[in-house]
Amino acid sequence: MKGAAVIVTITSTTTIMTMLLFFLIDVSTVAAGFPDTKTVVVTNNHTNYLSIRCFSFDDDGEVRHLNKMGSFNISVEIRKFFPSSTMYNCSTNMGTFVAFRSDYECISHSTPCEWRFDEEFTYLYNPKDEEWVIHEYNPNYESLKRGGVIKGYYVN
Repeated sequence: MKGAAVIVTITSTTTIMTMLLFFLIDVSTVAAGFPDTKTVVVTNNHTNYLSIRCFSFDDDGEVRHLNKMGSFNISVEIRKFFPSSTMYNCSTNMGTFVAFRSDYECISHSTPCEWRFDEEFTYLYNPKDEEWVIHEYNPNYESLKRGGVIKGYYVN
């Protein structure tokens, strides 16, 4: 009889601990203030036609060809569990950049995260300081395995 009581106690404790863990994860998501979705706007800041492909681990994305100041929106679904692991990458013929990450300043604002890109750099708008912040392109080897830096086009 004591063995059955011990098993019931262990099972109850495990169930309670699991429920507490899920509650804490849910509370941490709310406490972090992450929205369910976030819009990312990507704009060609170059004087010429450029190609870009934006993707995540959940979405392979498609190649888009943008004229001067052409743009498109990405609707990023923020993960319910571990929202900080939500990322979106963009790949151009110049390199890659992380278009969405939970630690960007724009995540806590109601406005979209805005990116501009050209041949030299990428620029993320910081709504708090109201300025464009320069980011260098990265050769992201994980993205190279998933479709790579695209063979884009630009016309002079």
